[in-house]
Amino acid sequence: MRPTVFRHASYDSPWWAFPSSRAGRFHRARSDTVQYLSLHPLGPAAEILRHHLGPQGNPDDIMLNLWTAVVDVDDPTRVDFDDCARYGLMPDELVGDDYTPTQALAEVVRDSGSTAMIVPSAALPGTHNLILFGVRVLNPFLSEPLTPEEIPTGHLTDAARAPAEVAPHVRWFDTPHKAAEQWKTTGDYELFDDPNATRW
Repeated sequence: MRPTVFRHASYDSPWWAFPSSRAGRFHRARSDTVQYLSLHPLGPAAEILRHHLGPQGNPDDIMLNLWTAVVDVDDPTRVDFDDCARYGLMPDELVGDDYTPTQALAEVVRDSGSTAMIVPSAALPGTHNLILFGVRVLNPFLSEPLTPEEIPTGHLTDAARAPAEVAPHVRWFDTPHKAAEQWKTTGDYELFDDPNATRW
């Protein structure tokens, strides 16, 4: 598959070439190089608002440096609410604020030989994220990559405002995850329905 992905990164590249010094949902600090990508264009704004603003903040206080890329992914491992139990996770843990279970999940998936994983977004319920294991580097968007690590990447915005319509849909820390709650009740959940743009 060749999904179009989106990411916020305030550097000159959205790609990690070295392990991060800070732990994340699917990696431990200074251990493995992992790339976090949204499969929905509003995903990066939701992630940044969730991590750096909070429900009482003003979205206009957040500046986004957005990137897009087209990624070649062979048979990514999909882990969703209906099958996370076979990896030893409860649905709430898959999108939870404690990263220990999902870090363990990433180790299992990576050790199986998979180079990518598709999981529910914790920040924007009803959407998904693509997690890539390993180093990736920026390649000009219209240039043919010479190695698998080179990813056609385009810079979309510099110090842009978050779309105003995303804020009401952000899943804030210490609050229920709408899609996980739906799945626990019905065995299914609704995909995100794009809201109308509210800033013109």
